[in-house]
Amino acid sequence: MRRDRAFTLIELMVVIAIVALLISILLPALGKAKASARRTVCAAQLKDIGVGLRVYLGGNRDRLPYVSQLPSVGPFPLDKKAISINWVLREEVPEPQTFHCPNDIDGISRISLNEGVSYFRSEGTSYEFRWQLNGLTLNEASERFSGMFGGAVADNMIWLMRDYWNFHDSKSPSPGASTSPSEFESHPGARRYLYIDGHVGDYEN
Repeated sequence: MRRDRAFTLIELMVVIAIVALLISILLPALGKAKASARRTVCAAQLKDIGVGLRVYLGGNRDRLPYVSQLPSVGPFPLDKKAISINWVLREEVPEPQTFHCPNDIDGISRISLNEGVSYFRSEGTSYEFRWQLNGLTLNEASERFSGMFGGAVADNMIWLMRDYWNFHDSKSPSPGASTSPSEFESHPGARRYLYIDGHVGDYEN
């Protein structure tokens, strides 16, 4: 009568080593896929906010809203006098989670008393509005930048909103690092931007 041959210890170790090797190969690819998915969600949400902003413009003589310069520097909740873009667009974009970038999580390094607190939790939005354009029409915004740069600036080059922080940049400092966000702003793809013409993309200049 023939007996079934059992695995030897060496064969078992070889199988375990092969499985471990496959996992080590697949994990980085899985991580990149998840990161790509979060960037896609972030872009889609900015796009939705852009649509809401267009609706707002249609009901406000084509003028951009007045929004406070954020993020707030005091401890959350947001200072009572501050006006955030999610509050301004509360009717046009009624779902609060639309303003939450998936990568905006607690533990982000911040230079205010909100250290370690996500922007969404303290401001109600992961995206900042370009407050320097407060009250302007889109044409006036284009003209302002054309005057600053001495020539016509296309609408697809002027951003209206962006991530508060380099949410999509693995080179950003670890939580607790004493570094301001602007130091890492030059990394391509670190933030997602909503432009005047309605498209969402990166800002690599």
